[in-house]
Amino acid sequence: MVYYIRFLKTPRLQKQKTGTLSASALICITTDLGDAFLAQDEDLVVTLRLAGNRKAVCQGPLQWQGGKRELPVALGPLTSSFVRQLMIMEITLRDSQTVGSDSLLNQREIPLVISGWSAPFGGPQSDVAEKIVERRFSVNQTVHLSIWEETGNSIARHIWDAAVASVMYLQQLIAGDQISSNTALSTLLQSERRSPLHVIELGSGCGIVGIALAELLPQCSVLLTDLPEVEEIVSKNIAAAQPARSSDLQYRPLEWEEELPNDLFKPPTVDLILVSDCTYNADSLPALVSVLSRLVKLSPHALILVALKRRHESESIFFNLMKSAGLESLSTDRMNLPSQYDECDEIELHCYGR
Repeated sequence: MVYYIRFLKTPRLQKQKTGTLSASALICITTDLGDAFLAQDEDLVVTLRLAGNRKAVCQGPLQWQGGKRELPVALGPLTSSFVRQLMIMEITLRDSQTVGSDSLLNQREIPLVISGWSAPFGGPQSDVAEKIVERRFSVNQTVHLSIWEETGNSIARHIWDAAVASVMYLQQLIAGDQISSNTALSTLLQSERRSPLHVIELGSGCGIVGIALAELLPQCSVLLTDLPEVEEIVSKNIAAAQPARSSDLQYRPLEWEEELPNDLFKPPTVDLILVSDCTYNADSLPALVSVLSRLVKLSPHALILVALKRRHESESIFFNLMKSAGLESLSTDRMNLPSQYDECDEIELHCYGR
């Protein structure tokens, strides 16, 4: 599994006893669920930059020690000319292969530790950064994702491992670099089209998968759906997105147990349904399969891409429910994410259709 730099306390300006100012924060390096901390030592770099022009104000080394649960960060002293301007704190691996973003170009380049960029702080607005963290990913040579997630404990407003793998998988399918056992999905993504490809994502969370697809694929209309509690963070990410030519992004709340709204998407057909890391909760699986079945009933030719990392045995219920609903498994592909001690975590990508 990859690990994520999170702010336990977001960056803030603090006055020292000497009268000077410094920037401080408290971070941890944890899994997508926040249920385990990185158990090996890693060298990091913390940098303060002026918001907007990326000019470095101050930089210093950090070391995460395996077995710890948190790491204090402090940079300074800062000159008064800088503290009157908005700043961003970035924390990355010292040996990061790309500057200013984490690479999703291929499985070999994905970093073990995903970098973090704070919200702006300082200047006339606030001495404390908002409780969110930005992830920056290089998906290919031209698409560079900016995705915000919360620093708190809401699992609905975080990026999950299978979503990261889904972005990379979709990019490679579109580029023809990924050899998939399912030619239908490859054809759907690679074919030239006169009308938009209509995509809906269930349980979109921060929206990283659907947003990435809209930025990668021209003429792609993506509808992100999830619980109402994610609307603020996903709307922020949609506003920051840069869709490809003739592509667009929308968000709508969707409860799986409720009837599908008549105006959920226009036209009332969908070509591709995206689902990533939604099978961890066995109690929600009947509702998930039910909404998938209803969507495919409305759009019989739709394909479903389900990405998951197996976390417990109860997830096998999902596959039984899909079979009972008449949703046929067309293919299964796998991608590896790095884990500590040079090991790997496997992400499964299942394609379904009727």
